[in-house]
Amino acid sequence: MFKVSKSFRRKSGVSLLFSGGNFRKSYSGEVGLPRQADVVIVGGGIAGCSAFYQLTKRDVKPVLIEHNTLTNGTTWHTGGLVWSLRPNDTDIQLLYRTKEILKNLEQETGVDPGFINNGGIFIARTLDRMEEFKRLHTLGHYFNVHSQLITPKEAAKLSPILDPNAFYGAVYSPTDGHADPTSYCSALIKGGIANGGQVFEHTTLTKIHFEESTQGLKKIIGIETNKGSIKTNTVVNAAGVWGRNVSNMVDIEIPITPMKHSYVVTNTIEGARDSPSIRCHDSSLYFRPQGDSILFGGYEGNPDILKQVPEDFSFKLFEMDKSIFEVHWKRAVELCPSFEQAGIKADVCGPESFTPDHKPLVGEDPIVVGLYYSLGYNSMGMMFSGGVSEQLSYWITQGRPDMDMHDFDIRRFSQRQKPDRAWVTETCHESYAKTYSIVYPHDQRLSGRNLRIDPFHEHLVASGAVMEEALGWERPAYFIQEDRTAPVRGYDWYGNYDHVRHTDQRYMKELEKDLTFGFSKNFDLIKSEALATRTNVGLFNLSCYTKMYLTGPDAEEAADWLFTNHLSQDPGRVSYTLSLNSKGGIESDVTVTTLEEGGGTLVGPILKGKGYYIVAGGPSGYQTKSHLRKQLFKKNFKSRISEITDRLGILSIQGPKSRELLQSVTESPITDEKFPLGMSHIIKINGKSCRAMRLSYVGEMGFEIHIPYAHCVSVYNKIVNAGRGFDLTLAGFRAMDSLSMEKGYHLLNTDLRIDDNPVEAGLERFCRKDGQYQGKSIVEKVKQEGAKKKICFFTLQDNVALYGLKTIWRDDAIVGYLRRGAYGFALDSSIGLGYVRHPKGKSVDSEFLKTGEYHIEIRDKKYPATLYLNSPFDPKNQRLLGRYENQFEEQSHFKD
Repeated sequence: MFKVSKSFRRKSGVSLLFSGGNFRKSYSGEVGLPRQADVVIVGGGIAGCSAFYQLTKRDVKPVLIEHNTLTNGTTWHTGGLVWSLRPNDTDIQLLYRTKEILKNLEQETGVDPGFINNGGIFIARTLDRMEEFKRLHTLGHYFNVHSQLITPKEAAKLSPILDPNAFYGAVYSPTDGHADPTSYCSALIKGGIANGGQVFEHTTLTKIHFEESTQGLKKIIGIETNKGSIKTNTVVNAAGVWGRNVSNMVDIEIPITPMKHSYVVTNTIEGARDSPSIRCHDSSLYFRPQGDSILFGGYEGNPDILKQVPEDFSFKLFEMDKSIFEVHWKRAVELCPSFEQAGIKADVCGPESFTPDHKPLVGEDPIVVGLYYSLGYNSMGMMFSGGVSEQLSYWITQGRPDMDMHDFDIRRFSQRQKPDRAWVTETCHESYAKTYSIVYPHDQRLSGRNLRIDPFHEHLVASGAVMEEALGWERPAYFIQEDRTAPVRGYDWYGNYDHVRHTDQRYMKELEKDLTFGFSKNFDLIKSEALATRTNVGLFNLSCYTKMYLTGPDAEEAADWLFTNHLSQDPGRVSYTLSLNSKGGIESDVTVTTLEEGGGTLVGPILKGKGYYIVAGGPSGYQTKSHLRKQLFKKNFKSRISEITDRLGILSIQGPKSRELLQSVTESPITDEKFPLGMSHIIKINGKSCRAMRLSYVGEMGFEIHIPYAHCVSVYNKIVNAGRGFDLTLAGFRAMDSLSMEKGYHLLNTDLRIDDNPVEAGLERFCRKDGQYQGKSIVEKVKQEGAKKKICFFTLQDNVALYGLKTIWRDDAIVGYLRRGAYGFALDSSIGLGYVRHPKGKSVDSEFLKTGEYHIEIRDKKYPATLYLNSPFDPKNQRLLGRYENQFEEQSHFKD
C-alpha cells in the first residue's frame, strides 16, 4: 500500500504544484457590468478563457462571468497534458492548433503560458496495442505529426524511470508536452482583455432570459447575475461540472456527469525532470514530470460518480479513496520500479465532467438559439480547448466551424438520449472506464443499450441478429446462424458498485470477434449476407432512419432553399439531395419524396399545398433534423418539420429477386412502367397501407417499405414467409456498409462532412443550376476555379484488412487519407474512399489523378493501390435498373 506524506495532503500544499506565477490573480476591473454584450461566456476555466480569447480574435467583445475567480473549477488542479496523436483526424488537427496557440501566446501577450515541450511516449504492453499505435503513427504522417516507433530500450533511454522489460514497444512524439493551467489562462485572459473583452469575477449567473420562437425553438435574449442584467443573444456555457445547472435555466438537459478523478505526485525520482510525458494505455495510466517528481494518474473501472458538485466547491478537493487508486499504484510500480522507494508526497482528487462518448459538448444547442456549449472535456480541456475554442469562435461569428466537428457537436445526441439520466450516467461511466481502451473499428458500447427499439426488434434477435447501436437505436449488425441468438442485456457496470456480472455472455463473445485491426472473425457471415443480396435478395431493417414531413404554406419555397437537387413536381417521385451550409459545406444528404394530397394515413397524410417526406440516415438523423429546422427558423419560412421516426418502420428488400418478392405480397403492380427507379406509391401488404419506394443504398434493384408501427409485424411476417420461396436472406448494416461502399456510395459524417463541398465529393450532378439554394454561390465558384481535393475510390491487390484513416501516397508524396475502408465481396478486394489533394496545393483534375503510382499506408507499411474516379462495380447502373444480363462489368481504372 502506498503512503502519502501528511505535510502535502492539504490544499495549501497542493496549491504549490500549480504555482505558475499567476495563481488566483484577479482580472476584474472596477467598472460595472455592461448593459449589453455581443457574447456572454459563463465559466472562467480553461474552456471559458479560451473561448474569450478566440472570440476577441474575431473582433467580438465578449463578457466573461465567473462565480468565483478564474480557474476555480476543474482547471486549477488539472494535470495539463498536451498530446499530438489521437485515433481520428479531427482530434489531431485540434491538438495541433492548441499547440500553435500555446507557442504564440507569450509573444502576443507577454505572459508565458507555461507550455513545456518535453515530448511524449505511448507505451504498448500488448501486440494489439502496438498495432493501434502504428495506426496513429501512420495517420499522423498526413498531418505532419512527427513520431517514431521505438523499442522498449529506446523508450527507457528517453525516460530512465521506465523498466524496458515491462512493455512490448512504444511510439514517441517529440511535439508533446504539458502546460501550467493558471499561466495558460492568464495569457489567454490578458490577450482577450487587450482585444476589448471584459472579465467579471465573483459574478454569479442567476437566470437566462429567453423567449419562445418559431419552429418550436427558444431564443436567448439576456441574462441576470447577482450584479445586474446583460442583454445578449449569445451565451456560451463553459461552466464545466456546473454546466447542467446553466442549461437547466432554459429547461434543457445535457449529457454530462461529474466524477472524481485522482492523481498523485511522487517524491524526488532520479531522471524525472527530463522525462517525456508517458501514457501506458494498457495500464490505464498517464505520467508527466513535475520538477524532480512524477505526476501520475489513471482511469479505473469504479470511479466515484457524483450527482452534482456543490456551487461553492471552488479551489477545493476531495479526500482521495486509496482503495480505488491502489490499482494504479501497483501498475505504475510495474512500469517504474523506482516509484516503490520514492513514495508519494501529494494526492489530488477533484471533480471532472464526463460525457457518454468521451468527447466534449460543443456548438449551438439544437433547441435554444444562441446557446452554445464548450464543456465536458473529460480531463482533456488543456489539450483540446485551444483548437475547439477556435472552431467555436467561427461557429458563433460565421454560423459554422471550419473543420468537421460532428464528433464534438452536441447534436450528435438526440432529445431521447440527453434527458435520460440513467442512460447518461451509465454511458458516462463506461466512457470513463474505457478511456484508454483500444479503439477498434467495430467496437460497441455495452452501456445505454436498448434505449430505442423498433417493432421488428424481437423477431430479428430471435432470428440471430447481433445488434449495434446508432443514435440510441438498436439495429442489426449481422446475423449469426445455427439457431443461436445473442441478445443485448442491461448494463452490468463491469461488475463494479456491487453489480453482478452477467452470466449470459453471448453478446460479449460476439463483440470479441470484432476486436481486431485485421479481418473480423465474422467476415464469412457478413460475406454471405452481402453476396446473397448481390445474387438473390436480402432484407434490411432501416427503421432507425429519421423520418420527417416538411409541410406548410412555404414548404415548396423552403425545400428549394434547403436542398440542392431538383425536387420533382410529380407526386411520389423520390430525389436524392444534399443540404448545404452558407460555406457550401455538406450538412446532410437525404431522400425527399414529393407528396400528393394523401388519404389521411400516416404514410399518406392530408396536406394543404405541397409537402415532402424526408428520410435521413440513422446516426446523423438528429443532426439533419436540427439543421433543417434551424434553417427554416433563420429564413422565417411558414413551414414546419414534423418528425415521425417513432411511428414508421422501414424494411428494405434488395437484390435481383426483390421485385418478384414484393409483387408476391401485394396486388399493386410492381413493374418498370408503374414503379421506375426513384418512384414511390402507397400499396397494401397483408391489407395494410404502406409506402413503397424503389431505391437502393447498395447498388441493386430494390424497394423500401415504410410501414406504420401498428402494422410492422404483420407486414414483416408476410414478407418473410413469402421470402422462403425466394431464398430471402436477413442482412445487417455490416453487409450494407460493405455493399454501399463497394458501389461507391457516400456516408454522411465520414465521406461527406461540412469541410467537403459537392464538387469535391463528386456530387455536383445533384446540384441544380437554376434557382437558389443555400451554399450555391460557393458550389459555382468551386466549379469554375477547380476543387482542391477530389474523392477517389481505391482497391488493394493484397489481402489485407482496410479501414479508414490510412495515408494515401502518390509516388513519393502524401496526398490524402482514407475516410473509410471495407471489403468489397463482389469485387473480392479491400476497398477505400478518400480525398486526394495536390501536394503543391493546386487544383486536382482528372489528369493529375490518372498519373502516378498509388499506395495506401496501413500500420506503417505501404500497399499498392489502384485509384478509380468511381467504383468499378456496375459503373453504368444496370443493376439498379433491374438489368442483370451481365452480372458484373469491369470499368477501366479512370473512366469517368
